[in-house]
Parts: sequence; structure tokens; C-alpha cells
Amino acid sequence: MTAFDDPKGYLNWYNTHRITYENERRAVEVLKLQDCLDVGSGPSVFHESMSGNVVSLDISEFMLQFVEGDRVLGDAHHLPFRDNAFPCVFSSVTICFIERLEEFLAEVKRVTRNRFVGCIVRADSNWGRFYSDLGKKGHKYYSRARFISGHDFLNLVGKYFEIKQTVSVLNYGPDEEEVPELPRSDGEGAFMCIEGVKVAQ
Repeated sequence: MTAFDDPKGYLNWYNTHRITYENERRAVEVLKLQDCLDVGSGPSVFHESMSGNVVSLDISEFMLQFVEGDRVLGDAHHLPFRDNAFPCVFSSVTICFIERLEEFLAEVKRVTRNRFVGCIVRADSNWGRFYSDLGKKGHKYYSRARFISGHDFLNLVGKYFEIKQTVSVLNYGPDEEEVPELPRSDGEGAFMCIEGVKVAQ
């Protein structure tokens, strides 16, 4: 069994770290996402934070078995949809597992009509360094991850979209007490979401 074929194990993290998950979920809710394609949806962790029709895309059929609603087996580098197919494209921490981010963002720009929202765990945060260290020790998830700094991700998204806003949470570290937080717009939290809008050409 590979890391991405274990949806129950994946969901267990969110159940164990419920306060942290609720903080992340609030950050996504601030962006008022509707009718989105969720790329790398996994077992639909953030779907309750979005409204309308959400289409899940994941490379693992095992993860998709836990998804209710529309679901598509596919690769983030080659999205199997027509141009301008969705009002919105969303992708959460899956971004750290996408090998070629430039190709991914080009595909996102092609299939979205209006918006892209991407959320990462910043490499330049206590959580990012913690997960990177776990990866070096062979962790089944994080050994495959390539974390990106908030600054680099902002610049990367800015190559394809006009940046509209940044939202972040998790201003405590992985070894500190989990506490409820309200989303902030300074981009300093470890869990950072960037919203970009598609500019007409």
C-alpha cells in the first residue's frame, strides 16, 4: 500500500489535529469558493468549506472512493477538461506533491474561467521545517513532498494570475498547543492560501 492509497490513514491526521484542521478550514472559507474543481482532492478534506458543485480530481482511485459527488481520476499536470471548464480551481496541500508546478499552473489557467486558490504549508515556517525533517527520515507522506516558501509560491502564482489576496493561519508550531485562530491577511501563518484571478487576454 502506498501513501496515497491509504485514505483512512490520511484522514486520521485531520481527526487527531482537529483544532488545526478547523483553523485551516476557516482560512479556506474566507475565500468563499463556489463551483470549483478540487485538484488533488484526496478524500475531500475541504469540501465542506466550499459551496455549489465541487468536482474532485485525484491521481488515487482509493482516495476518490471516499468522495461524495462528482469525481475524476486524473493527473494534475494534464487536467482532462476543456478550456474554461470551471469558474474556480482549488488545490490545497497537494501542491507540495506536484512535481512540475509550472505545468500544473498552466493547466489551471487553461481550465479556470475566473479564479485559482492554492494553499500550501510554507517551507519557511515551523510546520514546513517539521514536515521536511520527517521527510528526510522516510515518512510515507513527506518523503515525497517538496515544500515551497510563501514568497516563492506568491511569485509563481503571480506569473499566471493576478494576485487578489492572501490568507493564512497556524501561527503556532507543531510542538506547541493547538489553539483556535482567525485567518489573517499577512501571509505569515504556516498554512497560506493565495487567490489569483484570471486576467482577460
